[in-house]
Amino acid sequence: MKRIAYRFLAAISPARVGTGALARPGRAQLGSCLRSPQLWVRHSLLVAALITSMIAATRATGATRPHYGGTLRVMLQSAPDALELTANPANATPTDYWDAARTLSLIGDTLVKLDAQGRPQPALAVAWQCDPTARHWQFTLRRGVKFHDGSAASPAAIAQILGALHPGWNVRASAESLSIESDATLPSLLAELALPRNLLLKRNANNIPIGTGPFLVAEWQPGKLLKLAANEESWAGRPFVDAVEIEFGKSLRDQAIALELDKTDVIEAAPQAANGPQRRGASPSLSLPVELLALVFSANSKAQDARLREALALAIDRKPIQSVLLKGAGEPAASILPNWMTGYSAVFSAQANPQRARTLLADSRQPALNVSYALSYDPRDPQAQLIAERIALNAREVGITVQVSLSGPEDIRLMRAVLPSPNPVTSLAEAVRQLGLPQPAFPAALPSTRGNSLDELYQAERSLLDGYAVIPLFHLPVASAASARVRDWQPDRLGEWSEAGLSLADLWLADRLTDRQTEGSRPEAGPR
Repeated sequence: MKRIAYRFLAAISPARVGTGALARPGRAQLGSCLRSPQLWVRHSLLVAALITSMIAATRATGATRPHYGGTLRVMLQSAPDALELTANPANATPTDYWDAARTLSLIGDTLVKLDAQGRPQPALAVAWQCDPTARHWQFTLRRGVKFHDGSAASPAAIAQILGALHPGWNVRASAESLSIESDATLPSLLAELALPRNLLLKRNANNIPIGTGPFLVAEWQPGKLLKLAANEESWAGRPFVDAVEIEFGKSLRDQAIALELDKTDVIEAAPQAANGPQRRGASPSLSLPVELLALVFSANSKAQDARLREALALAIDRKPIQSVLLKGAGEPAASILPNWMTGYSAVFSAQANPQRARTLLADSRQPALNVSYALSYDPRDPQAQLIAERIALNAREVGITVQVSLSGPEDIRLMRAVLPSPNPVTSLAEAVRQLGLPQPAFPAALPSTRGNSLDELYQAERSLLDGYAVIPLFHLPVASAASARVRDWQPDRLGEWSEAGLSLADLWLADRLTDRQTEGSRPEAGPR
């Protein structure tokens, strides 16, 4: 602005600076002006142009400054009957998990959060400590926090919620803190408490969640629509938007079309879409790999010989599946945990080796010929059938008969599991729970996952993979997209839309007129 002002003064005062008195122009100067009216015209045009540019710059700055107001429109695939995230859903898909986690994180808070590096960050708890055995933890709570119904988020209220979620814990409240005790060591308690299933929510008589988060429930139509209103007394500050409207039961295709037609603001997307051509006005974003696609052998599977299972693992050619069926999304994997969590996934080879597979079959005690193994999949997964059929083709090439079927008893199941935490110990425990595998034993030194602890984590994962009860195939990301109307937001790298500074509560909306005027030149705005 100073630079523009100096140029403005230079334009209207081309003469040199005098003694301070008002100097009259000499006749020669006046004559030159009279003889050159074009000079005055040029100066006048320059002044007008500078004034116009200053006004436009001021308007543009005001138009792109964060401001309050507006309704954020969101579309999701799932169609839940209740606003809840159960600890062990019987028939839930990863999509159900992500949708519930993203929705409930707008309503409630956890005691702590984890960033993408797995570092704990304060939420309702501002400080914590534990004894050397990690059996006793104490948390200092944030003062002055209220639930949406006006009641205080006191240590007693929070202890009651946590105690109901974890009957095996001894949760006690004091004046400004609460303690958690357990007979077993809890070295990864902070990562556990940061999971969406540990959101601190009360329920009213209609089973509507009441939390302390940035938004409160204004209207709920099960399976169809959720309207949220901004929490004016949010401890983290009032959200920029006045409301959030979430439409449920929308396919990925319907969501993409609605975004292109400017009928929604934030959608889910197929990971392949983020790698392909972008739709008009869309801003797609990929998370880190936070899902595992794997084959799991049932307890009563006919394929009981570990060498036969290993032969199947070696027969699968993951590269064509990734490039053709997944369209480049995801990473071929032979480990449960992705490399960004552990750094050692390359130790587990995902390379196909048909020759080695045939050798193992020849040495197997269980004949592969004349035996058919049933491979099932989740019909709600749009890619699962094609991937299962490709796996069956690879198996037949080495002499294993795999029949893709959704009826009758299954020997093998193609499954997706969510890796919900950047903490590898927590994600490993959650993955094996979803896959129905036995929980590994973790030493108490594991939460740092450094030094010897990383070796122990590797050994825990190795013990799960020995015997080939599970065959990891791919680590997959999740994708989202936002319209140009959405400012100062992109999905966090963990896919939950709730990381500090990247929550839906931190974004603001530009009006459509401003979008058209400033298309292609939008400066970044600061956080709330």
